[in-house]
Amino acid sequence: MGKVIKLRVTKKDMEQICNEIAEGQSLTKICKAAALPSYRTVLRHVQENDDAHTMYRKARALQSEVMRDQILDLVNLPLPTDPKLAMAEVQRRRLQADHMDKHIRQMQPLGVRDKAEDKANDQVGQVTLSWQNGSVEIG
Repeated sequence: MGKVIKLRVTKKDMEQICNEIAEGQSLTKICKAAALPSYRTVLRHVQENDDAHTMYRKARALQSEVMRDQILDLVNLPLPTDPKLAMAEVQRRRLQADHMDKHIRQMQPLGVRDKAEDKANDQVGQVTLSWQNGSVEIG
């Protein structure tokens, strides 16, 4: 009658889902196309299970790399010869690339390794202020 909905996410399911995410597919599309749990069930599982969360984060980081390549491919496609069509296509591609870039930055704020310690050194610093006579005039 309809798709059988699984209520549990197995490790095998999670591996399949993460492999397809890493190839650039969306979670909702993956869950609809195969005999897999719903995307809501998968996301709940990712929230509750540390191993699934780690797998999912790695898959999303890899998906971001695929999306970066897709942006490059989009930018390098030839434009139509008609100037009006070319301008419209440039605007469409710019909108699509900007949207993808924003999505990448949200999915992968720490880079492909997705490890906070890689960015920690960039934010460490010390500022020391001193003055000779201890008085400050602002005017």
